[in-house]
Amino acid sequence: MTRSIELKEGMAYYLAKLTSQIGSKSPSEEACSLIRQHILDAVASAFIGCKKETFVNLCNLAPKLEKGCVWPGSGPQRIGRLDAAMVWASAVNASVFEDGSREGACHPGAVVVPTIIALSSGVNWEQIDMATMAGYDIMVRMARGGNPAFTARGFHPTSLTAPFGAAAAASVLLGHDILKTQHALSMAAMGSAGLMSSFKAGDSQPLQVAWAVRCGLASALMAGKGQVGYPRIIEEGFYPAYLGHGPEPPLDHPLDQDFAILGSYLKPYPGCRHLHPSIDAFSKIVDEDLVNPEKIKEAHVGTYRAAVLTEIQTLNNRGDAYFNIPYALSAKALLGRNDYDAFSKRHYKNKALIALMKKIKVDIDPEVDKRYPKQRGANVEVLTQDGKIYKSKVSYPLGEPENPLPLSVTLEKFRVAAGDYLSHESMDRIEGFLNVSDPLEPAKRLFDALSGGGI
Repeated sequence: MTRSIELKEGMAYYLAKLTSQIGSKSPSEEACSLIRQHILDAVASAFIGCKKETFVNLCNLAPKLEKGCVWPGSGPQRIGRLDAAMVWASAVNASVFEDGSREGACHPGAVVVPTIIALSSGVNWEQIDMATMAGYDIMVRMARGGNPAFTARGFHPTSLTAPFGAAAAASVLLGHDILKTQHALSMAAMGSAGLMSSFKAGDSQPLQVAWAVRCGLASALMAGKGQVGYPRIIEEGFYPAYLGHGPEPPLDHPLDQDFAILGSYLKPYPGCRHLHPSIDAFSKIVDEDLVNPEKIKEAHVGTYRAAVLTEIQTLNNRGDAYFNIPYALSAKALLGRNDYDAFSKRHYKNKALIALMKKIKVDIDPEVDKRYPKQRGANVEVLTQDGKIYKSKVSYPLGEPENPLPLSVTLEKFRVAAGDYLSHESMDRIEGFLNVSDPLEPAKRLFDALSGGGI
């Protein structure tokens, strides 16, 4: 038993070594700038997701402490580290506006940033940058090994791999050596769980991400206390259970970019990322060709299989609209936007919008599907009543590394989302961590300012 626990080979050991390597070398200034943008994006997303009743109920369950961690708009109340990671993850993921990885078809920002906020006491920004990079890398590699098969088998990639991303990021911040990190990652596998069918009750779906993040952080904390895990649990347990075979590609196969966060996207508007290529392609027709929505006879969307399989056909709530391409395109055409309000339930009875939705057909385009997940594309064709045909193609929606989202968009998202909770002075202070070259306020102090308590 002792020999197997100290095994210096296998998947957990490889990931632990990688975590240690990333966590011991400062990122470039350019990489740090992107890391901070992703952190701010996750914070902004949390201020959107915290409006959900599920988030409020989860916060109410968490025991309140005299000292501890804040949550979005918490005021003077504080909770423990495990609960903080959990509620922040719930808020970020509930927004359906967080960042993501097309390689892994997962959302690392909803996992890594909550972990960092929970462990921000006593750590500096350099440690946070390295922990963020490590968390993204480990989570994306784990998810990539089952993309798109996890989803096809009914499993939710973000929830399945969240414990590993949280454990890796936490191990860096806690100063774990390779062996402790290996045990943290091994124990994290026991917290992996997530089902695509949970989206049929979308308001509770973020709970599976929240619980997975809590589990990952707990694994790292337990490893710090000397608790050990089975070092071959990933190859003998995790992948056989959820995939039926080993990861494809292997975990050590190079990523598309040097680091996973460099290949991750930021969303310009909410909704499942699978909607965005179609939105961007359709927007080109509506905005550039000035097609009158009332003149549209029919529209055809050709996209990749995963986008079609995750479609939710019936609109009962915001969560359904976030997974409905015809709705998103109709909202763009008739409301002129795809912002947070555009997905509001009050639009679901708009007769013109419903009528346009019925004219939009979504199918799998074999050529587009062939390039997934390297590309998330869409081809859109619009036929007007006077017989004109308009075509548009998008290979990389706005926010992908090949089509990056301007920082100004992330700043506006933060200002709009947090405006009801934070003062302008607090938002100015918090945005200060985007400046990677000048001395900054301690991370814990800035994250505490997210409480809205005037700290």
